[in-house]
Amino acid sequence: MKLTYRGNQYDASFPPVDVVESELTGKYRGQGVQFSYPRHIPVPQTPQPLKYRGVSYSKTEPEHPFKEVTPLTPTEIKPVEARQGTTLRLVTFEKALDENLAKVHSDHLCRLLERRRQAAAERGDLNLLRLLDLEAKEIAC
Repeated sequence: MKLTYRGNQYDASFPPVDVVESELTGKYRGQGVQFSYPRHIPVPQTPQPLKYRGVSYSKTEPEHPFKEVTPLTPTEIKPVEARQGTTLRLVTFEKALDENLAKVHSDHLCRLLERRRQAAAERGDLNLLRLLDLEAKEIAC
């Protein structure tokens, strides 16, 4: 076989490879394919059992997908005794947090609205000023 690499021409002769046909067949682009292996490379054996972190698994469907499980006897769960006032303090804290959050939110909206009013006044946009006044009445700023 004549080959050329970067302008250098040479004849390549490859030694014959002794191959063994395997039992594996397949299709590639609609054509049947027979796989072969060089004689010195062993043909792959059947797969060994698969294990991951010490647990066996299989890529095929299991023979018995579900195991029989015996139900556990229900145990009595004792309620936790609540200390007096604990729940009330928690509810009071959450309510105060909600009220504070609502106040911070409305203050933030009013500051944003005031900045928008100033920008509209600088541009002289009377229509936008009228709309911002209506918005201020809606959110009670």
